[in-house]
Amino acid sequence: MDHLLLEHLKGALAKSNVIAYVWDIGGDELHWLGDMESFAGHSGEQIRQNSNQFNLLLNPHDTPQRISDVQNYIDTARGKLDAGESVDEFSSKFKIRSGSGINIDVTETASLKHDDASGRLLLCGRLEKSVSQAAPEVVMPKEEANIARMAAGGGGHIHSGRRVMLSKLSDWQDQARRDSAHRTGYLLTVGIDRMAMFNEVVGASKADEILERTGERLEQIAGRAAEVIRVDGDVFGVLFAEGAHNEMAAVGQYILNNFSNMPLMIERGPVGISVSVGGIALSVRSSKDPASYLAMAERALQLAKDKGGNSFESYDESNSLMGESRLLLKSAETFMDAMKDNRLKLAFQPIMSGINQEVSFHESLIRLEDEKGRVLPAAEFIPAIERMGLSRLVDQFALQEAIQELMMFPELCLSVNVSNLTLANQDWLRSLVYALRDRPSVAKRLIIEITESAVVHDIKKTMRIISTLQDLGCQVALDDFGAGYTAFSQLKNLNIDIVKIDKSFVRNIADDHNHLFVKTLRTLAEGVNVKTVGEGAETLAEAQILIDDGIDYIQGYVYGFPRTERVWLPENHMHRKIMSSTAQSTLRDSGLTSSDMFGDHDVFRTKMN
Repeated sequence: MDHLLLEHLKGALAKSNVIAYVWDIGGDELHWLGDMESFAGHSGEQIRQNSNQFNLLLNPHDTPQRISDVQNYIDTARGKLDAGESVDEFSSKFKIRSGSGINIDVTETASLKHDDASGRLLLCGRLEKSVSQAAPEVVMPKEEANIARMAAGGGGHIHSGRRVMLSKLSDWQDQARRDSAHRTGYLLTVGIDRMAMFNEVVGASKADEILERTGERLEQIAGRAAEVIRVDGDVFGVLFAEGAHNEMAAVGQYILNNFSNMPLMIERGPVGISVSVGGIALSVRSSKDPASYLAMAERALQLAKDKGGNSFESYDESNSLMGESRLLLKSAETFMDAMKDNRLKLAFQPIMSGINQEVSFHESLIRLEDEKGRVLPAAEFIPAIERMGLSRLVDQFALQEAIQELMMFPELCLSVNVSNLTLANQDWLRSLVYALRDRPSVAKRLIIEITESAVVHDIKKTMRIISTLQDLGCQVALDDFGAGYTAFSQLKNLNIDIVKIDKSFVRNIADDHNHLFVKTLRTLAEGVNVKTVGEGAETLAEAQILIDDGIDYIQGYVYGFPRTERVWLPENHMHRKIMSSTAQSTLRDSGLTSSDMFGDHDVFRTKMN
């Protein structure tokens, strides 16, 4: 009789698009009732074991919110049960990855119960599938449909390596010149968004599997129409040897939609990812070499990632290439003239405490004053300076000026950015050691900001540099955390003092996904005893969310723009305005020589004399 009743209940649930569960919270055991095979395409063995197994089936974007909602409900309901009060039901909506990889909209309803017989707390709930649930459909333009039809024969071995791609591009140019002067094609670069996060969450072996499946998916999409090559890390090149330039954007968008709507299937189950795509048109009439083509495609990919990911960008030569060389030379010339004329300045932006909303320290930022007295932001000249190999001069100037300010104002704390080029230079580090070894009171108020890319380039060397800086008394901050390739596990090994959460997560933090991501980053940083800075807060609402989430420091226009004056002094203070001077003249005016601070290792002094 019990068996027949159980089968009857299962059948009734299946017809209603519902499955039920009982979760033993203390023992973390899940028991299911209903036809899970027809509900989501998963066998009972796959999802009945415990909450962690079940969470693996959720859409990754929904998992943190669902876990948080359930835990908050349990905490509240437990208190009511203990007080003998009635307990309301809990409700949540999220997506489950089906066995076929499709997202299923699910509504969960549950209530907390106390089992008097066992003394255990049980969460008794049900999942109801949307009746109108259907597989997402990717609408393909004509060009994309052509690509999809050609995909039937794909699936070969994926070559890897930058040299392989350069060789393929060279072969394309040679063949195109022999065949036709009008032959066209295009190169796409495809990168997995936030791959470092996947590497941390699922582990290195599973991350490798994600990369393999991504390559296979790209081969399936491209088929015989293109060749897929893993260029570097999580970046794939897709070379369309024959293709109209006007179809490139459509194919790029199709790739985005394909990954967004259909998760990758790895050994542990479905994994949802998004990708970014960059593109460059190939033409036999162009004089560009293979390396230039690949660099342009990668630059377009970076532009797509800078937009937040899941985006396509093509390299626009009319806006980028034609004027690029002239712009570089002009920017470099402007920069050198500014140094000679004492028009290079430091600007200071306050960074506030999340606890009391008072200034904790200031970031020192480079600004350039043009001949008309207009202050130029860094974005107008720093990228060109870096590409021209002049960033060491900038960093040396900023460091000298910052140290001088710290010596003049004993309560001041400043952070200074250091480029990868400078960080790799032993002269810079020796200069800093010489300047600070007898000034511990200055060193302890200096924060050196390094970039994620410096860590990736040579993590062991970076660790040694960080250790040296901290031995001096300095703190070290990792800038733009979350935007690049630093894994969470590396934070502890690096022994970083501060991580600055990239502004792309802070902007529009009211969006649930961005908000959850910031909270996750903060929790992980706290776990390795690292302080957090939320960069780019532009509104009071954004700042308040960061404060509520426990972010240690907040930086952004909401608290102040970078200004080329001593913003820590009162407005009418006689020394608030910084006179136009280089670090050299400032040192001379104070009675100190450059050698007093930097000895024979003064790279800046050598360059300026």
